[in-house]
Amino acid sequence: MNPIPTWVRRLWDVWDLRVLVLLSFTLQLILSIFGNRRKYISSLWINVLIWSAYLIADWVATVALGKLSDVQGDPEKSNVLWVIWAPLLLLHLGGPDSITAYSLEDNQLWLRHLLGLVVQLSVAIYVILMSWKNSRFSFLSLPALAVGIIKYGERTWVLKSVSDNNFKDTIPFGDVGDKYTTYRGHEYSCVLILAHCHLHEFMTYLGGEGYYRRVMHFRDVDIEKKIVWDAVEVSMGLLYDLLYTKASRIYSKGGFILRCISLGCTVTVLIGLIFRIVLLKTTREEEDQGNRHEIEMAITGVLILGALALEIYAAIVIFSSNWFMLWLIKQGRREWVIWLNRRFQWLFNEEKSWSKKMWQFDLLGYCLKVRDPIDVQKPSRKLIRSVLGRECEDKWNIYRHKTAYSVRPLVYDAMLDYYTKALWISGSGISHLAKINEMLEFRKIFEETIQPLQNLQVKIWNLHFTTQICNHFENEWGAGGDQDPSHNFDVDFDPTDFDFDPSSSHTIAQHKEVCKALSDYMMYLLVMHPLLLPNAGPSLNFERKLKNPEVIIGHPRNENMACHYLLKTGIDVSSRVVDVLKGMRKAKRWEILKLLWFALLKDAADSPVNGHFQQLRQGGEFFTFMLFFNFVSNISSFPLV
Repeated sequence: MNPIPTWVRRLWDVWDLRVLVLLSFTLQLILSIFGNRRKYISSLWINVLIWSAYLIADWVATVALGKLSDVQGDPEKSNVLWVIWAPLLLLHLGGPDSITAYSLEDNQLWLRHLLGLVVQLSVAIYVILMSWKNSRFSFLSLPALAVGIIKYGERTWVLKSVSDNNFKDTIPFGDVGDKYTTYRGHEYSCVLILAHCHLHEFMTYLGGEGYYRRVMHFRDVDIEKKIVWDAVEVSMGLLYDLLYTKASRIYSKGGFILRCISLGCTVTVLIGLIFRIVLLKTTREEEDQGNRHEIEMAITGVLILGALALEIYAAIVIFSSNWFMLWLIKQGRREWVIWLNRRFQWLFNEEKSWSKKMWQFDLLGYCLKVRDPIDVQKPSRKLIRSVLGRECEDKWNIYRHKTAYSVRPLVYDAMLDYYTKALWISGSGISHLAKINEMLEFRKIFEETIQPLQNLQVKIWNLHFTTQICNHFENEWGAGGDQDPSHNFDVDFDPTDFDFDPSSSHTIAQHKEVCKALSDYMMYLLVMHPLLLPNAGPSLNFERKLKNPEVIIGHPRNENMACHYLLKTGIDVSSRVVDVLKGMRKAKRWEILKLLWFALLKDAADSPVNGHFQQLRQGGEFFTFMLFFNFVSNISSFPLV
C-alpha cells in the first residue's frame, strides 16, 4: 500500500518544477532583504530565518536544475520557456550581495563552490542546448546565462578572498585620505575616514606576523569622543561586510563593470519577454498547451521581474552605503558626501552597524529561580526534562534567564571617560588601572584572593557577587562609614582624577546602573560565551555549580538569605573585600566597583579574535565592540575632548 495518494503524486509531478523555481526565488528574496540585517539585529528569529533560507536556497536551486535536465527528453513535459529558467537558477545559486557566507567557516568551502559552479554551469548549458528551438526567445538565454555566471563567480571569488586570511588586500579603496587633517569639518565624513583607517590598521595587525601595536602621537589633534565611538561602530559594520557579503568585490572597478553588465543583461531579457508576449503570436504548439503555457509564461515573468527588482534594490543599498560614501571621499567628492548626508539624513546617516545590546545574566537570580518549586513544576521544564534529559533542561533554563540591556549613552560615556584617563594621566601615558593599583589600598585586598589565581573566570565570579552583595545591602549600610581609603595612598595623586563627589554629574544611581550592567554582562559572557574570554574556557567546576545552585548559595528562601550565606561561607566572595567597601562612602564604593569592572573588561579585550568575528553575524557583542575600541585606544594616542 502506497502511503501517498495517487492524486497527490500526479499533482506533484505536474507542479514540482514550478514550485521549486518559485521557492528558489522566494528564498533569494528573503536573503536579499534580511541577509545583512543580522549584523544589527540580535534576535533568534532573524538568525533562524536566515540560517534556514541560506541552507535551503542552494539545495532547492540545485534540485530544480537537476529536474530541468531530467525532463528534457520528455517532449510532453518540455517547454521552450525552460531555456530561460536554467540560467536564472544559476543566478540564484550565486546568491544576493547581502550574504555570501552564513558563518566564518563557510568561507573555507570556496573550492566546493567552485566545483559547484562548474557542475551547475554544465547542467545549465545542457538544459539550454536541449531546449533550444532556434527562436528569438532562445537567444535570450545567453544574456541570462551571463548574469548567472557573474553572480556565481563573484560569490566564489569572495569566499576565496576571505578564506586566504589576506585581510588587508580585501579592503576596498586603500587609503581614502589623511585622517589627521580631516577632523575639522563634517562629522559624518570624519567618522567614515576614521573608521576606514582603523579598519585598515586592524586588518594589517591581523595579517601581520607577531604582535603588532603601532603607537602614534598626535597631541595637536583634538577629536570629539562621539566621533571616536561612532567610528568604531562603523568599523564593526565594515568588517562584517568584508567577511559575510560581497563588499570586497562590489566596491571595485571590476565589480562596478560587472554590475552594469548584469543589470543590462537582465533588462535585455525582460524586454525580450515583453516583446514576445505583446507583439509575437504564439505558435500552434503553444496554443495546444493552453493554460499550461500561460502559467509558465507568468512564472518566467515573475523570475525576470524579480531578478530586475533585486538588482535595483541591491543598487539602492550600494549607493546608500558607507562604502559608497568612502568611494566619493576617495574621489575627492567630500562635498557630495556632506550634501547627501544633510539632504537625505534618514538614508545616509542611519545605517546600523551592530545591535547595541548587552545581554544580561544575573547568577544569583538564576540560582534562586531555578530552585523555585513553582518554576520546577512548569510544563515546559517538565517536558524538556522528560524528553531531552536534564542537560537540555539546564541549557534551557540558562537561555530563558538572560535578558537584554540597551547600551545607553550612560555606559559608553563612562567608558570613554575611562579610556581618556587611561591614555592621558598627567601626560604620562600610564594606564588607568595601574594608577588605581598604586593609589587604592582596596586593590591589595581584592588581589590577595583573586590575582594569584590568574583566572579571569574567578575574577568575574568574585566581582559579580561582590557587586550583587553591595547592591543588596545598599540601604542597610546607609551612606557608609567615615573610613576613607584615600588617606592610605602611598603616592601623590589628584583627587579630581576620580569622580567621588555624590553631587557630580555621575550620580550614585548612574554608577550603580553601569556596575550592574557590566557585572551581569560579564557573567553572561562567562556562562554563554566563555570562549570569547581569554583564559576562561569551559570549566567543569563552573558547570557543576550551575547545575547545582545549592553549592553556590546554599538553601535560601530569598535573596537576603543567599547574600548572607555568601558572606558567611566566603566561598564565592571575599568577606574582607566587602568589609572594606562597606566602610566607604556610597559614591566612592560604586565608583571603585565601576572602575574595576572597566579595568577587567579592558584587560579581557585582548582575547583571540576569531570568536568575535563569529559574533558579528549575531548582532555583535558589546565585548566585540570593546575589542575594537581597545585596539583603537592602543594605536591612537591622541587626546579626546
